[in-house]
Amino acid sequence: MAFNIETTKNGYDLFKKGDVASLIKDLVDDKCTWIAPGPKDKLPWAGRFEGKLGVAEFFTQVGQNLHFTEFEPHDMIERGDTVVVIGSSSHQVKKTGKTVPNEWVHVFKYSQGKIVFFQEYIDTAAEVLGIS
Repeated sequence: MAFNIETTKNGYDLFKKGDVASLIKDLVDDKCTWIAPGPKDKLPWAGRFEGKLGVAEFFTQVGQNLHFTEFEPHDMIERGDTVVVIGSSSHQVKKTGKTVPNEWVHVFKYSQGKIVFFQEYIDTAAEVLGIS
């Protein structure tokens, strides 16, 4: 099902263009679960977000707090309804001006071409240091 990899690539392209509205409208299932790690009291975008409104809140928090200077998925692996992406990014924390480089892994699960589950794995200690 290379279709899921193509959908994943499309999602990253929309994110990099700043078109999060289309990403959510076209690619996210109404009942999607979106998980970003970290302490919510330090990282406003951390937590478990449910549905399109929850995913929109995640991206709102990211946009209010971070300015990405690099965001690159490097490898994508698909097995069944799951796509695993290994990548790197660098962003400036708007509140502190600190630059935070990081490497990450994203896990997507799809149903009928829509994202029904997303979980991010990232060095949250580096994120907390950047926002502090």
